Amino acid sequence: MTGQGEHTSHGGNPSHFEAMAAAYAGARPDYPAIVFETLRKFEVIGKDKAVLEIGAGTGEATATLVGAGCRVTAVEPGPRLAGLLAERVPQANVVAGRIEDLDLPACAFDAVLAATAMHWVDLTTTLPQLHRALRPRGRLAVWRTTFGDASVATPFRRRLHEIASRRAAHLNTDADVRGIRPTMRELVATGHFAAHDSWEWPWSIRLTADQIAALFLTFSDWSADEVAEARAAVHDLGGSVVEHYRTILHLLDRVPDPVISTAG
Repeated sequence: MTGQGEHTSHGGNPSHFEAMAAAYAGARPDYPAIVFETLRKFEVIGKDKAVLEIGAGTGEATATLVGAGCRVTAVEPGPRLAGLLAERVPQANVVAGRIEDLDLPACAFDAVLAATAMHWVDLTTTLPQLHRALRPRGRLAVWRTTFGDASVATPFRRRLHEIASRRAAHLNTDADVRGIRPTMRELVATGHFAAHDSWEWPWSIRLTADQIAALFLTFSDWSADEVAEARAAVHDLGGSVVEHYRTILHLLDRVPDPVISTAG
């Protein structure tokens, strides 16, 4: 569905989040509690767990990980975002840089987590790095929220479709596929990790016109003019709308002796 954010016609640009650093923290909805409940259930997070977080942003997940007792090393490529993260979650060890460029210590982490970040990462480079950095029974957890549930049609989503349909490059047939990347298939492709399980949770939230505008401004594929139209649509529909989202979590196990793929 168009209008989901970060994966429609403008293609997406990770530097956008750095420019939006000051506004980002208050604009994005929290992740559903069931994500962290599931990670606790499978002992991915918990007291004294050494966790590496990729693309931590301003700490939308980091604060919860610290609150769960994890010892968090949070990697964030944007200097402004990393600075805000260090202020917001001082208990975390914040590293400013791209995960691909870091020399990670071997066997240093119990888990690697990526919340709405792994689709920006070069998996061919990063998955072997993470395998080396994880302890023998380590796990990789990757999740992402799709902002717009294609199975739920609403008047607001129809308005968003009208806005996005004006883009010349809008008719990308893989828009929905890119919206849920990386897939489990992509995450196991190098042979360093094996699928443990995947979950998908639908959820909803009521947002005002101002909240919609703040949220959509953080999307790297929405222009300021389009965001203004989205805000106006909420006003037209009574001042607030219920948005239907989906969060997908992939959990993987570190493979002891990976069979390295030579495909491609």
